[in-house]
Amino acid sequence: MDEEHEKAIQRNFTSLVERTDLDSMVTVLYEKGVFSEQMIERYQNPNKSSRDRKRQLYRDITRRGPRAFGHLVDSLSELGHWDIVRELDPNSPFATFPKPSSSSMPKRETNPQSSKDSQYVSLSNEKNKTKEMQKSAVPVAATAPVDLDNAAAKMPVIPEFKVIKSTRFMDHDGKSDLELYHTRSRDRGVLMVLSYINFQNNIEQIRAGVDVDCATLKHLFLEIGFEVISYPDLTKEQTLNTLSSLEVVLEKAECVFLVVSSHGYERYGTSDIDIRCSDGQLISFLEIMTYFSNKSLPKLIGIPKVLIFQTCRGSNEEYVLSSEPTVSQLLMPGGGVQRDGSARARGPPPPPPRPSAAPRLLETPLYSDILIAHSTLPGQVSYRDGGCGSWYIQVLCEVFAERVHNTHVDKLFTLVDMRMREKFRRQTSSVERWGFNKRLYLHPGLYE
Repeated sequence: MDEEHEKAIQRNFTSLVERTDLDSMVTVLYEKGVFSEQMIERYQNPNKSSRDRKRQLYRDITRRGPRAFGHLVDSLSELGHWDIVRELDPNSPFATFPKPSSSSMPKRETNPQSSKDSQYVSLSNEKNKTKEMQKSAVPVAATAPVDLDNAAAKMPVIPEFKVIKSTRFMDHDGKSDLELYHTRSRDRGVLMVLSYINFQNNIEQIRAGVDVDCATLKHLFLEIGFEVISYPDLTKEQTLNTLSSLEVVLEKAECVFLVVSSHGYERYGTSDIDIRCSDGQLISFLEIMTYFSNKSLPKLIGIPKVLIFQTCRGSNEEYVLSSEPTVSQLLMPGGGVQRDGSARARGPPPPPPRPSAAPRLLETPLYSDILIAHSTLPGQVSYRDGGCGSWYIQVLCEVFAERVHNTHVDKLFTLVDMRMREKFRRQTSSVERWGFNKRLYLHPGLYE
């Protein structure tokens, strides 16, 4: 296999393992002649988890000759994994296919042992099943305005920017009281993106521009040296299953970034917000946070975790008029700018939170080493341009590309807010620190 194809598989290894079905992939690759009948027995071993068998599968593909990569791309295309095809081979004819709706995407496995007794399926049956699912799937954006449909159908155009690389590791200067998080190895970090663009049964409009956000974030963090994992349009159940498996995915990372991008709604009488999943169900901000506690992720105690929420946190659109028109005032009348939320969540206000259990004496606090960045303030809306992406993500990528080489993350978010005020005026971001008591430098381009 060509070196560039091996590297493409390595870059997308986690997506291949986490988002494909083992039985279906083995069946397709077997029928294409990539593996013999004797070779596929190793992928039926009930003593290994499904995830470990998939890892073995994609490692073995790199040793199956020069045509194996093409067969892999064709197999993924036939099973509807066009988003992974785009990442592996942008020149593939399947790379221009629209991303399948969440109702037609294969579900992510929730139990590694669940498929050990299953039988391999017929390729022709799998093709027919995929076609039928696509025919029966409700077109999510069927009633959306034409401009939004067009924006969603096109491949995102990544803004041109270059990440300035570090020339030296940042060390403690002996003057500051704050120590530094260790970020020097090749396992620099992982960026996880939970993006909700399409919503079943037209419960919300398609979030045009978020595909641009995702493409820009991926470009930025790959340049910094991170592994990037993207989970688009998950249902609530899939979201919870994904969050439940965080420790496996993030085990070796020196730092973790998470981006959650969806419609958000204020929870009345609390500091919490509800976030819309692709099936229309809501998951709260505080519920997501429980998966990043030291109880849920004991192996990540001491590891910096930066969580970014691109959502509305209310319905307030108030702002102060100035004597000169700003960029945001010029864009709002017809620039395709939208809000990431509505006036309020559908249905009655949620009940008050249940009283928490009696505290236990712990040697480590429940939460630590977490920095939370919100694109807007409590009670306020968050704006998004249908063509250029979210205001906040646009500015965040610009600032990180320019300053991440010599600036710690806490200060970077301050600079992001300053830049957003200069550029758009109307929106203010906010940052919370939950035991985030050290400085975090990402050192793009440098490794020990």
